Amino acid sequence: MIELSISRIVADFIVLLLCAIPLLIFHKWVEPYKRGFYCDDESIRYPYRPSTVSRQMLVIIGLVVPAVLITTTETFRALMWERKIREEFQHYKCRRYGVPRLIVRLYVFFGYFLVGVVFNQLMVDIAKYTIGRQRPHFIAICKPKHMGIQHVVIGGSNSNRTLAFRRAYSQSSGIVKGFETCPINSHEYITDFECTGTDRYLIHESMLSFYSGHAAFSFYAAWYTVLYLQARLYRPLFSRLLLPVIQFALFGGAAYVAYSRVSDYKHHWSDVLVGTFFGSAIGIIVALFVAEVFSRREIPLCDSHYCKREFGLATTTERAIPLADVETGMSDVRRTYGSSSDAPVISSHNITVTGVMAPNVNEVRNQMAASSRPIPRNQRLFEELQRTITDRYRATGIQQIHPTNYF
Repeated sequence: MIELSISRIVADFIVLLLCAIPLLIFHKWVEPYKRGFYCDDESIRYPYRPSTVSRQMLVIIGLVVPAVLITTTETFRALMWERKIREEFQHYKCRRYGVPRLIVRLYVFFGYFLVGVVFNQLMVDIAKYTIGRQRPHFIAICKPKHMGIQHVVIGGSNSNRTLAFRRAYSQSSGIVKGFETCPINSHEYITDFECTGTDRYLIHESMLSFYSGHAAFSFYAAWYTVLYLQARLYRPLFSRLLLPVIQFALFGGAAYVAYSRVSDYKHHWSDVLVGTFFGSAIGIIVALFVAEVFSRREIPLCDSHYCKREFGLATTTERAIPLADVETGMSDVRRTYGSSSDAPVISSHNITVTGVMAPNVNEVRNQMAASSRPIPRNQRLFEELQRTITDRYRATGIQQIHPTNYF
């Protein structure tokens, strides 16, 4: 029985809130870097379009879906896979009250997911506000008013004229033809400008193109959830195709979100590419090295018939023993696999039992020869060797190995 620390749980929430404070500061009080633009830059003269994937839809795709999958997975494990071997797993309590193992697991896996969400968004905001790249619809939203005086040559005569801005925007078609803020065919870089648009929020957002927060968040959620499912659902479900289908659906949803940002003129393709890379990297790092989903797989270690039938597992060994190394009774294996290097190996499921010598090959041969049954072939021989190793470990008095503790 493991005692849960209330102070540690409270500390976890405080740390998470402290990490989220910079996000609030960025969105409320920080202005993005005011980057200039080139007169002939056509990449920022696209029309403004509403988002295909709104922020509400993004929350559903990147937050609600992973939460539902994590909750469903842990509930399924608790009610279906572990219902008859509950004693093989750790039990928890808080003060005098027992805490369901399901609650602890949800707290751990979804808690780490939220930590990754905060870190991912913090990386996005740092890039957005320090770089200040204009979105493809920047001109349509900002409607920049040039504050300087341009000196142009018209008709071959050198005459200084003040170049007025002529807005070429069709209200009926909604197509931005551009603002002639510069001399014709000029490659001048404009830094001294003022936005004349009326929607201050959209003007603020029009300078936050690099890199795509939608792409980063969706791919972070997809990678974390895919790796989580791969670790926790280690045995086939009702169909071997069910888990891969769910995983590919998560990646497909993330890709759809990323593609929509380009087609909606919200981001340049390079913004989406970088967002995809950073979101994927953070998702993989959080899942493998922070949440350690594969170290917390909780594969039961037991010798009962139910465990072997339900989980397809066997007692672990100190080292993998190639069947072809057993000299007597192995001719069928050599004939089947050709060489000892090709022979099947008893796997340990990433759990190592130390301090125990491997069983003597001659003893295995004698026990098999003394059996009333004929010498088994291939699979039966494999199972017999596993059973012998199990009995040998029991004789050494090794205690049951419990899964990883969460606290």
